[in-house]
Amino acid sequence: MDPLFVQHQAGHEHASTTALYTSVSSDYRVKTLRRALDSTVRDALAGMGD
Repeated sequence: MDPLFVQHQAGHEHASTTALYTSVSSDYRVKTLRRALDSTVRDALAGMGD
């Protein structure tokens, strides 16, 4: 969604306030990606034994 749209819908005067709710920390992104990659690799390796 457009950040300005979200800002107006939430009633925030400043974009920085909206950013607190719409931004994802780099640590969270890394952990989420790591989980997805680990799962994919595990599934791929498990399928090799078939």
